[in-house]
Amino acid sequence: MVHRCQLLIASPGAGDNEAAAAMEEAARAFIVVMIAHCKTGPAAFVFSSSTRQWRAAASNGWDDLFPNQGESTMISSMHRKLVGCHYAYGCFYLESTMNNKLLVFDTRRMEFSILDVPCETSNMFGLAIVEAGEGRLGMLDIHDETLGGKCDLCYYIRGNRGENSGQWKIEKTISLPYDYQYYIQASTKRYLLLRKLGPLQSISSSLEVEYVSMDVKTLQLQRVCGVSFGYSLASARIYTNFPPSLLSAPTI
Repeated sequence: MVHRCQLLIASPGAGDNEAAAAMEEAARAFIVVMIAHCKTGPAAFVFSSSTRQWRAAASNGWDDLFPNQGESTMISSMHRKLVGCHYAYGCFYLESTMNNKLLVFDTRRMEFSILDVPCETSNMFGLAIVEAGEGRLGMLDIHDETLGGKCDLCYYIRGNRGENSGQWKIEKTISLPYDYQYYIQASTKRYLLLRKLGPLQSISSSLEVEYVSMDVKTLQLQRVCGVSFGYSLASARIYTNFPPSLLSAPTI
């Protein structure tokens, strides 16, 4: 029984040192990944723009992916949820209801795995997985213990093979303006989108919502747009690198 599905698009791409012709050819190709949240575990189905066909790619049991969780934290069919999806270095990272763990689907190996995140992350205001450069994985998390008081955006980096690859270390802590509530809305590769609500000391009718972007290479925040509070519940996503076939006009 399938409880929920997620459709994800990825461009396989070529390696950094491959010829330009191969990179151009790879840029025209893309895959669509459907992650099915089944009662027994996740399953991945992949559509290729090259073959124009779907195929079953991978499946695992929940107990195999999340072993030794104990009876009180076993994920039931109602609680086995995967929320929030991030893409970096050819992998999709899905936030799970299990504490401090992400479900990873590798589009190159076509397999599932689990990634531990730093134990100090709260995930109360969302988290983001980004490309930190040089093959390193980055993660951002918001720490706001006073709900609108001192608010920090924490940036962690996970080392490559040979340099404590399994360890996360804090790279930077960015203090955010006081009297605003921040949420991580979305991320893609090297960009982050934040939702900023406030000022909290104002009456509710004057609350405004701003969307702020951040480039993880420069760690600079930049305002994208603002909307009235009544529209703040609308979902916002980042869209970049559309597959060319979705943008070009149909031809005969």
